[in-house]
Amino acid sequence: MVSRLFALFIIALVALSAQAFTIPAFGLKSAAPSICTSLEGCRVNAKKEKIKRNRENMRKFKTTGKRGLSRRKMLKKAQAAKARQEEAEFIAKCFTSIPAPNSEE
Repeated sequence: MVSRLFALFIIALVALSAQAFTIPAFGLKSAAPSICTSLEGCRVNAKKEKIKRNRENMRKFKTTGKRGLSRRKMLKKAQAAKARQEEAEFIAKCFTSIPAPNSEE
């Protein structure tokens, strides 16, 4: 009799511990939704903390903003202006040296 009770107790213990290692069915409600809601709360707090850190770092590492241009940009602008001027002179020479199509010369 004792061995039967002991065997029944072992079977009940195995059945209870086997539930911990099984995947819960999708149709049944389980403890997972309550865990998800508590995790969502942490997620919101983490996002708020991240936003706060980003704002602090934006202020901390903000560049003062240079007034004016760098030397490289100034040189490039000068070269571009010179190239534009030379091209304008060339175009002007082309149109002044070619006679008009209906001229009487």
